[in-house]
Amino acid sequence: MTEPINPQLSVTGLVKKYGGFTALNGVGLELNPGERLGIIGPNGSGKSTLVNCITGVTASSAGCIQFQGSDITRLPPHERAHRGLVRTFQLPRPFWSLTLLDNVSTPLLHRPGANSAEVIRGVAARALCDVGLGRKLDVMPDKLTQVELRKLELAKGIATSPHLLIADEAMAGLSGSEVDEILDLLLKFNSNGTSVIMIEHIMRAVTRFSQRLIVIVAGEKIADGVPDNVLALSSIERAYLGQ
Repeated sequence: MTEPINPQLSVTGLVKKYGGFTALNGVGLELNPGERLGIIGPNGSGKSTLVNCITGVTASSAGCIQFQGSDITRLPPHERAHRGLVRTFQLPRPFWSLTLLDNVSTPLLHRPGANSAEVIRGVAARALCDVGLGRKLDVMPDKLTQVELRKLELAKGIATSPHLLIADEAMAGLSGSEVDEILDLLLKFNSNGTSVIMIEHIMRAVTRFSQRLIVIVAGEKIADGVPDNVLALSSIERAYLGQ
């Protein structure tokens, strides 16, 4: 018999309330090691709140989050990152006064059991090379294009060798060819063993990338399955595609 696969990430009954407003209402999901999961939903549906709760940026009101078999529901964001759960942000957040190499190196210096500064700079340089920024190690972030800023965000994430990378609208505002560049990078990271959750509005990107698709509407999960099957549901057409 085939041994059952233990989920890498398990979210159960997640609730987030802001006063009388319920942003998430009992959302649950599971992610297996190495899986590519897409999460879609209309603006204001709760996608970013879900990501913020999973990564610890926002404290959930109820529910449980387990990662790699451990309960991380109350851990602060940096502890979750140290365990291999990292994210990128829709709006890049570089250290504007630091070079690209220092942008990627600086967070690594403060991780538990950090290596020497020389080793860390080597790790950071390789991460920048992996995203196509290897020739811009000494460049300042304000000299980058929008797609290069998104690549810098990805480099900061993959430099930590994460188990799970959550890409929160990493392609927003990019051209078609730039979207393909970011997609190719996410697929490459996944092929190297990193699980990836993509939150995205660009349906072409979501359907090309995702092995499984979850739809969040008004703070509730209304669908979870193979992308083609999920997108064919009449409820999704009404709620998400406006049909």
